[in-house]
Amino acid sequence: MSSIPEPVFVCHQQHQPAIDSEVTSRIERLGFFGDTLLVRTPPAEILPITESTAQPSDLKRTVTVQCQVRTRIPSEYCEKPHSLLLYSNNVDNEEHLALVFGYQYSAEPGSAFWSRSLEKLVDGETDRDRYIRGAVSLAELRSNSSSNPTQSPNTQEVQPPLARIHSCCFTGETLGSTRCDCREQLIEAMKLMGSEGRGVILYLKQEGRGIGLKDKMKAYNLIDQGYDTQQANIELGHPADGRSYIIATAILRDLQIPSVRLLTNNPHKVNSIVGDGVVVSERVPMVPASWLAGDVEGMKNVEDSNVLDRDEYLMTKVQKMGHILDIPQEILASSRKGSPGMKHASPLDRNGDARKQ
Repeated sequence: MSSIPEPVFVCHQQHQPAIDSEVTSRIERLGFFGDTLLVRTPPAEILPITESTAQPSDLKRTVTVQCQVRTRIPSEYCEKPHSLLLYSNNVDNEEHLALVFGYQYSAEPGSAFWSRSLEKLVDGETDRDRYIRGAVSLAELRSNSSSNPTQSPNTQEVQPPLARIHSCCFTGETLGSTRCDCREQLIEAMKLMGSEGRGVILYLKQEGRGIGLKDKMKAYNLIDQGYDTQQANIELGHPADGRSYIIATAILRDLQIPSVRLLTNNPHKVNSIVGDGVVVSERVPMVPASWLAGDVEGMKNVEDSNVLDRDEYLMTKVQKMGHILDIPQEILASSRKGSPGMKHASPLDRNGDARKQ
């Protein structure tokens, strides 16, 4: 029996403009389930080069991902257990993760979510080896690969799965910090996917929008002196958002998920993965629970400055970083009374000395 080919993904490294439906259609026609899962760079008339000095070879890089292990994770946020997959890659030394709801091995590409790199046959391996890393047994692998379906394929349209590209946040998810809404977004994504019984959360090691935990903590100190989250990152010598989603797209291809309903408020995420060949059929907003209609009213009596920290953070992402989210009027009115970060600053800082450029 021939082994399952390892997925290969070619992504665009240069920034590309927003991609319209014609481009999406062209990318779809390039194919998704080929023997190598290779996505060729569309021609310049489809995705024009933005750097005049760039050569075609500079615009693509082969990104390979390898699922090292899969295990079952029961969760308090959904009734059925989901699968946690750990990935290595050839771009960085991080261990990125995928939480897959509805993992099921099938020899027919596109009929279910499963990892090509995990389930491929490795020479000399035993059933015990496969069991330990979370792959299906050799018997199941051979049975699925040699079976010939007697029934005609199901042509009924299936809604694309929910997907969330989530950057890790130690302070929010582990410590319960309310400077951000990361933990709330992660839990909400798990609940939604658990309810539908299918979906994937791509959990990337990109703390602090790509600046790392140490500089993220420094940025928090700057925020307490009156900077906003965008200004703080820039003050430390980083871009406002230094994250990349090329590994997320490569993992989607390994899982054979060509189209998703993306849980995000960030249009850059949409443009990024569409530019690399994933079809985003719908952007699903992630609205903070306290911002939902009827819930903001209760915030008028909230005195906790940490809640305001999170609201100011979200407002900056909307007003200065292009995130798509309606800011409640109550939050806007509250923000005009003073930044929560300035509440922690000294009188000297409030006079503006901490904001020198």
